[in-house]
Amino acid sequence: MTTGKARERDGDQGGIAPRRAALGLLNAVLGEGQMLAEALTDPVGPLARLEPAARARAQRLALSALRQVEPADAVTALFLRKAPPLQVRNILRLAVTELWAGAPAHAVVNAAVRLAEGDRKTVPAKGMINAVLRRLAEAEAIPRPVQKLPRWLRQPLVHAWGREAVAAMEAVQARTPPVDLTLRPGALAPEGERLPTGSLRLAEPGQVSALPGYAEGGWWVQDAAAALAAPLLAVRPGEDVLDLCAAPGGKTLQLAAAG
Repeated sequence: MTTGKARERDGDQGGIAPRRAALGLLNAVLGEGQMLAEALTDPVGPLARLEPAARARAQRLALSALRQVEPADAVTALFLRKAPPLQVRNILRLAVTELWAGAPAHAVVNAAVRLAEGDRKTVPAKGMINAVLRRLAEAEAIPRPVQKLPRWLRQPLVHAWGREAVAAMEAVQARTPPVDLTLRPGALAPEGERLPTGSLRLAEPGQVSALPGYAEGGWWVQDAAAALAAPLLAVRPGEDVLDLCAAPGGKTLQLAAAG
């Protein structure tokens, strides 16, 4: 439970609040076994009281940390005698992820300590968190191992494609994926890379709801691969279409935009 003192300090939604929400998402997924999609949309969940920009930042932090759980644990283990409780590990995972992303070290360390102070279960570990992260921040280069695929998936892929190819797959998995947009014909759109398939790819989109064309409904977020299905069907007006993978509705919007 978050203390009253910690809640008071959440007035800065650009600072500690998104980090605390990201920590809540990690605790829900890794500690309670909750699906990330459920945690993101929970009306009383970690993101519930955040402004849109802070929600977006919290979600990006949590997703990035979840992609790098194993490497973050390996790095912090260099300075630990034993594995700390899960909530403490999640604070360290978030902080290491931010350090890898190039966030200012002093801000990351201070935020991690404040996160520890916000819960009575993690308060005793704040000194350890501070010491571990300061040692990491003072290092000339923080090692960044690549997270391996789970054994049940990795082994058949190695047999099929070889270790070098699988290592390349794992390296791609470790990257933050781009955001792809499907555009409504003639609508306002942000700047980005136009893919041969027609999708618009944004390498660093920032807050999606603040991009040109969002308020007007000029585009929607849709993976470039998912956007291939509707055009390939070549559906004609009046035909019925059964979509067996219909959420959140990108293909339906494509069909509607095509008439």
